[in-house]
Amino acid sequence: KKIALTVSVAPESLELVADQDLLEQVLINLLNNAMQAVGECADGKIELIAKLDERGAPIIQIKDNGPGIPEQIRDKIFIPFFTTKSVGSGIGLSLSRQIMRLHRGSISFKSVPGKQTVFTLRFGT
Repeated sequence: KKIALTVSVAPESLELVADQDLLEQVLINLLNNAMQAVGECADGKIELIAKLDERGAPIIQIKDNGPGIPEQIRDKIFIPFFTTKSVGSGIGLSLSRQIMRLHRGSISFKSVPGKQTVFTLRFGT
């Protein structure tokens, strides 16, 4: 099954101060989740976008065109060991949130059922 991955960084000179290993873990968690989500789609698409937000602070977004996150579990996805998957421990998003807090940042998401889910990483300055 093919999944299209697009990566964009704007401006190209964008710099981010973060622990590389920890940030890599967050991105791996989010990309794995996105790949599992779009695995159910005929033409799966994932976008990784690094840019400046409206305040000039760096953000990273992971977008996918999977089925979305059901309304009834949205308030649970960051709880340790919560999972709806047959494979996995349910610690990925919880760990990702802790890592972002260590960076004085945050992780949030918006999901439109049947259309897309976007996770946004915001970094403290």
